Amino acid sequence: MPKVWLINQFANTPDLPGHTRQYEIAKYLVQRGWDIEVFTSDFNLSERCYTKLKKFQFKKTQILNGIKWNWLWVTPYKRNNWKRYLNLLSFCLHLMFIFFSKRIFLKMFKKNISNPDIILASSPQLPAAFICMLFSKIFKKPFLLEVRDLWPQVLIDQSNSKESSFLIKLLTKMEKILYKEADHVIVLSYGCINYVKKRGARKVTFLPNGPDINVFKKADLPNHIGSFDEQNPFKILYSGAHGESNNLSNVLEAAKLIKNKPVTITFIGNGPEKENLINQSKSLKNVFFKDPVSKSKMPIIISEFDAILVSLKDIPLFKYGVSPNKLYDAYAIGRPVISTISGDINNEIEKFNLGFTAPPNDPKALANAIIKLLNTSIKDRICMGNRARLLAENKYSRQIVNKGFNNLLRGYL
Repeated sequence: MPKVWLINQFANTPDLPGHTRQYEIAKYLVQRGWDIEVFTSDFNLSERCYTKLKKFQFKKTQILNGIKWNWLWVTPYKRNNWKRYLNLLSFCLHLMFIFFSKRIFLKMFKKNISNPDIILASSPQLPAAFICMLFSKIFKKPFLLEVRDLWPQVLIDQSNSKESSFLIKLLTKMEKILYKEADHVIVLSYGCINYVKKRGARKVTFLPNGPDINVFKKADLPNHIGSFDEQNPFKILYSGAHGESNNLSNVLEAAKLIKNKPVTITFIGNGPEKENLINQSKSLKNVFFKDPVSKSKMPIIISEFDAILVSLKDIPLFKYGVSPNKLYDAYAIGRPVISTISGDINNEIEKFNLGFTAPPNDPKALANAIIKLLNTSIKDRICMGNRARLLAENKYSRQIVNKGFNNLLRGYL
């Protein structure tokens, strides 16, 4: 049975909030005869707390649908300051300890402990991916790199980090080595293909984020009549991170402009900006904030809303380098979408007529997009949802992505 180590610090299981890409891929591969071992952090990125480990416990291993899932302790953090970098470093150190102790030293005494046939590391954690690349050299096994976020470009674009800084120079060097040494690079956004090739990637495959269409099933719109009033408002959902890059202050400014319309916006999730956002919205009666929920509950929650909102700041990288799970989940359920993600995302929504778009950082344009969708007939909104579902089935479904992973990995045995 071929063995794969799958490493992603922020991987989650369906009982937790956040993306479950690694879990769903691993589950599928186990069903296809693979031996999959996952290494991830127990510190949940959405809730910013430990979820599996008890006090003074540094590691926990579970068998989940045949997957050997390792939860590793890391240092905690609440905001994206120096503690975040300590969190990343602690995962690297823990990973190194696990790899050395379990796979090298113990192998001298227990012959039944086998090395992996393939090592698959998933970013944005470049240092952890770099460690995985080094271990692939030690074991002389194929190394595959999945690029979720383009580090360090996102730090340059989003945080205004200087390219001349020591950290950016170090990460840039690390990035180029990873692309060059990886036997295969997997990108989640089609626009990233040229980016990674220019930096040394030799073989590149596009395998986007996407929903399990058997779980995220097509659902009728909650309002079958299509008329809205104060007692029966047009309900919009935003689910996901509440961070600076999500630009939710822009959404609140748009909510102020439509406060007299029969529209509500519900925010589900957590992040460093949530408290500020709640304070900013105290005077708004059309805005609601709720706690994060597990991925397994999202299909039902999405089906209760009339439209889904996706929002990001005006950052060059976001025009070509993002693959938002929440958007493709909405496609699968059959919901019209409202987007402020300029570039590839807005272009796709406009091309297939899946909803309405607005530029980022333009609350007036966002308010107008919301009003346009509010005034769209129920017949046309149903058609938007039907087209979105077809796109999910034909391009973004987890079934297509999982098959792609299986075929790709088989080629390295």
